[in-house]
Amino acid sequence: MFIKDCILKLQEKIRYYGYLYYSLGISKISDHQYDFLMERLRYLEKKYKSFFINKNSPTLTIGAPGIIGLKKCKHITSMLSLEHVFNVNDYLKFDKKIRNYFKNKDLSFCCELKIDGLAVNLIYKKGILINAVTRGDGTIGEDVTNTVRMISSIPLKLNGTNIPSKLEARGEIFILKSDFAKLNYESIRNHKKTFSNTRNAASGLLRQKKIQKNSVKNLMFCCYGYGYYPRYTKFINHYDRLKQLHYWGLPISGYTSILKSCNDVVDFFNRIQSIRNFLDFDIDGIVIKVNSIILQNELGCMSRAPRWAVAFKFFDQEKSTKVLKVMFQVGRTGVITPIAKVSPVFISGVIIKNVSLHNFRTIKKLDLCIGDIVTIKRSGDVIPKITNVIKHCRSNDVKEIKIPILCPICKSNLNSDSKFIKVRCMNGLKCIEQLKKLLSYFCSNKGLNIYGLGYKTISKLVDNNYVKNFSDIFNLSINSLSISKIFGKRIVDKIICSINQSRKISFSKFLCALGIQELGFTKSDIISKNFLSLENLMNVKLEDICSLKGIGFKTANNLFQFLNHQSNKEVIFSLSKNLNISLYNEFSHCKNVNHTPFFQKRVAVSGTLNAYSRIKTINLIKKMGGHVTSNVSKNTDYIVIGKNPGSKLLKSKEMNVRILLENSFLKIVREYLNL
Repeated sequence: MFIKDCILKLQEKIRYYGYLYYSLGISKISDHQYDFLMERLRYLEKKYKSFFINKNSPTLTIGAPGIIGLKKCKHITSMLSLEHVFNVNDYLKFDKKIRNYFKNKDLSFCCELKIDGLAVNLIYKKGILINAVTRGDGTIGEDVTNTVRMISSIPLKLNGTNIPSKLEARGEIFILKSDFAKLNYESIRNHKKTFSNTRNAASGLLRQKKIQKNSVKNLMFCCYGYGYYPRYTKFINHYDRLKQLHYWGLPISGYTSILKSCNDVVDFFNRIQSIRNFLDFDIDGIVIKVNSIILQNELGCMSRAPRWAVAFKFFDQEKSTKVLKVMFQVGRTGVITPIAKVSPVFISGVIIKNVSLHNFRTIKKLDLCIGDIVTIKRSGDVIPKITNVIKHCRSNDVKEIKIPILCPICKSNLNSDSKFIKVRCMNGLKCIEQLKKLLSYFCSNKGLNIYGLGYKTISKLVDNNYVKNFSDIFNLSINSLSISKIFGKRIVDKIICSINQSRKISFSKFLCALGIQELGFTKSDIISKNFLSLENLMNVKLEDICSLKGIGFKTANNLFQFLNHQSNKEVIFSLSKNLNISLYNEFSHCKNVNHTPFFQKRVAVSGTLNAYSRIKTINLIKKMGGHVTSNVSKNTDYIVIGKNPGSKLLKSKEMNVRILLENSFLKIVREYLNL
């Protein structure tokens, strides 16, 4: 269960950062951090693929859905991503794999700069630019044609002869460092928000709803390839096609080289890395492509990236800064986390002011003091990390970081384990910070999914004494008039409407919403299936919970202690009066559940359905009495197939599993669930 939870959390984390990056143009973590998370996920999925891999994993998908508001447009051919390598050894493995596949064939590689911008697909028909589309999810992207038409380096009409009737030219939209500095200077002068890095600036300018010609003029384009390209063309290698695109008027990089040996490629990488800071545009590595189109086609593509290309990315950046002070943050479950406030430092396009120290053992291990000069690295972890203290820079006036005895918020005594890994405030809901974080978790999509009740809103409601406990959430309508003065009537009306819609909740979702330590949705689901009602659960013994498959002692004990704490009993009793908590019954909305094709059958799902999300599809199968499995075996009865199915489909055919296409599945849903 630990490995499964780890993989699922990692997938969720990567999807979240991918959405911010690809859809909103926001870099909350550096490219190196994102790449590290992706590599970690690949490793875990490969090691445990028979149990946990699924077709919705970020390792098998491209980019992210577009943002609401921009028109969507389909690529003629899929716009894939690239696999990444981070060191010479990993690059050599890629090179060896290619050479082993082709044995004695003469190979050459096209090596290009990996410009740090926003990938776009330019669609030309009869030489005229008709569409410009962002990568999106690789199949459908955002239509940014109107903005792109104003970029001076992109031709609206191709020049020259032999122009194909249809063409996809792909490249990177970016902004020069010098223009970026001027743009931010103007923003500061006009008291506007600045961009954190050149990529965010390019993304923001490209996606603006009201196009401003003065800002769009800063955008530039560099063509690195093509999607749809006519087959009749005489060009049989990648670089010749690039030169042809350039002949038609599309700008290409002047740093592109054709190299034969792996040593030459490594030398090219080192040379580019050495001049990186002298270029007037940001790059984050080089791209290495098999030059021959014939060999590219022979190697083919995986679900998210071609086998014939790889991005060789630059190494992590580290910088030194000073620890100004250490603050103590109270978490939802009362855990105290030390946070180092540092002199602002700019690493990989992000300004870092605060660094989590995770726990007090980390402080001891680093021998960290307030006033120390430290090295901060951005790689792998979700947040930047202090890697070491530069001891020879330590002055005499540094201060020791003392483990707090009292909670920084409620001033109650803190508990700690013997190794001081976890120091915890045990004051529960009486600690204002724990109350705020528990309430915001309760209202989040992991709980009741109430619109507008995030941490900031909850914090204001608590500070103004409108909310003192969970039940007060359901009485906000009483004070709606005075609350409207803080947030505005329109927002308050939406919040109250969402609260009323959330009153009906499943037993498992209710348990998850309580924010009990170690008790996520999966374990809440197990408990709700076994105890069926809140009343039953309130009367169980610890050994009853421990006996459940998939529930360890730690989780069982946390739940048992929570349920038997008097103040928590009062909270649960009060909530039960405000909520309609349904008994655990997956089939409550299904007529004749025992007559559905899925009743007591094992069902797998592969690919993406147009009608429903994966989670919705799984829930529909469960409502019809089916048991959803993550893999295909001889015991699988059905497999529901959507777009881009994976290896499960092949296994199903080998094992004679009954295959249901989306239309057949939808007929069953309509018949038994009236949807």
